[in-house]
Amino acid sequence: MGWTLIEVIDVAAARRALAGRMLRCPDCGAVLAPWGHASARTVYDLDGARVSVRPDRARCTGCAATHVLLDAALLARRGYAVRVVGHALVRAARGETHRTIADQLDAPLSTVRGWIRRARRTSHRLWTLGVAAVVALDQDAVPTRERSDPLGAALDALAAAAFAVRRRFGSSFREPWSTITVLTHGRLLAPASTG
Repeated sequence: MGWTLIEVIDVAAARRALAGRMLRCPDCGAVLAPWGHASARTVYDLDGARVSVRPDRARCTGCAATHVLLDAALLARRGYAVRVVGHALVRAARGETHRTIADQLDAPLSTVRGWIRRARRTSHRLWTLGVAAVVALDQDAVPTRERSDPLGAALDALAAAAFAVRRRFGSSFREPWSTITVLTHGRLLAPASTG
């Protein structure tokens, strides 16, 4: 039996809600109970800042599934915060090379190249998620700028969706990349589907 992620914007609020048994299982809807912590890890943020995290785990009282409550500023199994990844993707959409981006971020070349390749492979799915969210929240905010680069179009749609979320739900959603993590269900860099 594996675990699934629940992306959270406010870690402290999510921890209180979990302790108060106010969170529900995304699979079956039963109450989630605290169940220890996931492994501690350190990730890099912008300007090389290191952030140590140890996400809370939860277990469903109904189906016994386990879940990890992951700060939406992070991506699962990544050594860099989503802001770093997002910064790289925006620069790639502007035409910068992965070498230039890796140098600027002081990140391994192969890591940055991998981020860009994955996001380019799934850019249509990312664009679709972004547009669907904007249409649901604020139809007037749908991006209309023509983009020849699918990655640029996807990032425009996701940014518009993140800002529509903030307008609708307030300042809790002040960090756009964290909001994008929630909108994409943590799958900003998910591998392209093979089938």
